[in-house]
Amino acid sequence: MKKVFRGALCACLAGFVLASCEPVDQGGGDEAPVVSNPDVFILCEGLWQANNADVSAYNSTLKQCTGDYYYRQNGQYLGDTGQDILWHDGYLYVSVSGSSYVAKIDRQGREVARRAISPEEGQPRYLAAEGDYIYVTLYSGQVAKMKASNLSVVDYASVGMNPEDIALYKGQLLVANSGWGNDSTLTLIDVETFEPVKTIHVEHNPQRLVVSGDSVYLLAYGKYYNTTIQSIDVDKETARTITHATHAVAYDNTLYLCNSVTDYATYQTVNTFFSYDVATASLEEVNYLQGDVEDVLSNPVYMMEVNPKNGELYIGLAGNKYVSSGKVYRYDSDGTLIDDFSVMCNPNQAAFLE
Repeated sequence: MKKVFRGALCACLAGFVLASCEPVDQGGGDEAPVVSNPDVFILCEGLWQANNADVSAYNSTLKQCTGDYYYRQNGQYLGDTGQDILWHDGYLYVSVSGSSYVAKIDRQGREVARRAISPEEGQPRYLAAEGDYIYVTLYSGQVAKMKASNLSVVDYASVGMNPEDIALYKGQLLVANSGWGNDSTLTLIDVETFEPVKTIHVEHNPQRLVVSGDSVYLLAYGKYYNTTIQSIDVDKETARTITHATHAVAYDNTLYLCNSVTDYATYQTVNTFFSYDVATASLEEVNYLQGDVEDVLSNPVYMMEVNPKNGELYIGLAGNKYVSSGKVYRYDSDGTLIDDFSVMCNPNQAAFLE
């Protein structure tokens, strides 16, 4: 959940800096051992058209990270603009929007299957998974249903314009249709028939979905990128604005929020962290992060994820002017810092072992 569309942001920056991200210090260079038994995987978007997207792997028990995990195992980077990552049934699945493909990767970081996405299908965006299938939104206005085993497409569902995020909700699929700012709908898809069954009108340019039990929250960019968080009642087909923020994750009836605002003329950033009590439907303005948080408060937040097993928060910071190595801060559910570690360029998504 970014302040502007990530591809557009990186494209703009690439006009000034046509370079790869700085290499991550692995504590010994290329000869340093690859981290063993990672349980957290950070997708790093890379710099637009630099073909340097990668997956960083982290062992949360040993507090060890290998920044260029995919590169180490495959001899190449993921390509142009890593978009989304998820862990499902023992494998990682990654969508790479600029290079237009979806990959299946084992826990050791080795690619075992790949499905190229054609221009007619449109760039692949976000992923969801259930049972034997992976679902991916495509910029042609469709959702593809892929076999998890080999990534072959078995069906398509038509949704709105330029669909972004997709999430499971009560056994169905909910899709955010952005239309590059010209759409303002969510589409509900029946998983069995793979047909749209409902359209919900929301704020313009819907981007990211957060599902917490029976509650659904939407982050929408709006017409003028005044990023809005809405509470969605899928049954009643209504949307209610609750606040403005650029990032949102949910755990145990708490919606953790961050509003990250950067002045791109000066690259000065101000981050505000606050929360929303799902049970009481009330905002809590107090910063939930504890201790010395100066770095997290003053650098662009490019990622905020929560480990569904324990509520630990992973906050990813973009590198200097978005072109150097990123950094991830790991907090427990009470906001106490556990660890911080370097990753590759522009960390944007995380996947956790189930």
